[in-house]
Amino acid sequence: MAIYKSGRPFKYRPAIDSGHKPPRKPGNYRIRDAQGTIIYIGETCDLYRRIREHIRSGKILLTPSAACTVEYQVADGRSTSRTRRHHEKKKIAQHKPALNKSRGGEGRVAEKPVQKRPVKCKAAH
Repeated sequence: MAIYKSGRPFKYRPAIDSGHKPPRKPGNYRIRDAQGTIIYIGETCDLYRRIREHIRSGKILLTPSAACTVEYQVADGRSTSRTRRHHEKKKIAQHKPALNKSRGGEGRVAEKPVQKRPVKCKAAH
């Protein structure tokens, strides 16, 4: 099952507000610098919100000389977060973007909490 429609991704340039604005839908995205190099790859359940977060954090620069381009693909309605994360991991391994701090898909699935042994207090005498 393909999780993304075939074809080229949509492009959005936030610095000049041109192209297709990302929708509030799940998908994957790439951020390219002014030279066209992929600097970040991500997966999200809300493309619009996530791109706005990157603008606020400074990962997407809005100055005309260093304007970034966001390329995104909207996920098929049948995809799951797990399948999108798997796709993200493959793309990160393929392109090795400079700003990805992890290999993708990490830290997103809730893990079983580590059971701590009860602390035994010494009885006061």
